[in-house]
Amino acid sequence: MKNIKHLTILSLGVILLTSCPPSKFTPDSVNIRFEHYVDGNTLLEDTLLYTNDAGQLYSVQNLDYIITDINLTDEEGTVLQELRDIHYVTISNPSSLNLSISSILNKGEYRNIEFTFGLDSTKNISNLYVNEEFHTRMFWPEMMGGGYHYMKIEGRFDNNSFYNTHTGGTMGIDYSFKKSFPVNITTIEDGTIHEVVIAMDLNNWYKNPNTISLTTDGIMGNMQRQMELKENGIENVFDVY
Repeated sequence: MKNIKHLTILSLGVILLTSCPPSKFTPDSVNIRFEHYVDGNTLLEDTLLYTNDAGQLYSVQNLDYIITDINLTDEEGTVLQELRDIHYVTISNPSSLNLSISSILNKGEYRNIEFTFGLDSTKNISNLYVNEEFHTRMFWPEMMGGGYHYMKIEGRFDNNSFYNTHTGGTMGIDYSFKKSFPVNITTIEDGTIHEVVIAMDLNNWYKNPNTISLTTDGIMGNMQRQMELKENGIENVFDVY
């Protein structure tokens, strides 16, 4: 009789264990916002309001750029999660200012976000992105090396003259650059959406370490100017919070 009781209790225990559903985990999501400033103030489009280090008054009518290889890494820089291979940002399309990646982060700690401004030599190939929104807007002339622009800033300056700050791979030289910033993302797979802001200060393209003046001349074929813009971009154009 005692053995029957023990068997019954054991059977009930097995039933309870097998009837309890396993714990459900939902991978976390990431939402990246792209924000734009001039000297720390939110960018106001098409307004002759800003002054660069050369003392020139200017406006911003168009802003387009390409960010690639957006990854989350650990403190040693090891890539833990690839978020997006390529993303096109344009202020003419507000939806491009948000990059939402759903259910991508498993349990863990992610301590840095890294990305490349522009396209490196493995990606900057003519007609590689014919199906992308930016293809017709951002192609780089074949006579100057082909591929695509990294960025276009366009607007008016001084006496209503028009300027073009266009960056890209002049004569096939790679002027892209990588940036890495600390973040503090810890996930337990509870479906949390982690917000990250990648901020660009446009005035910093024109200063530190190089003071760059706006002109009516195009700079697409100016290799020295492309290098100066790269150096300024590396210095402090971007921030993450």
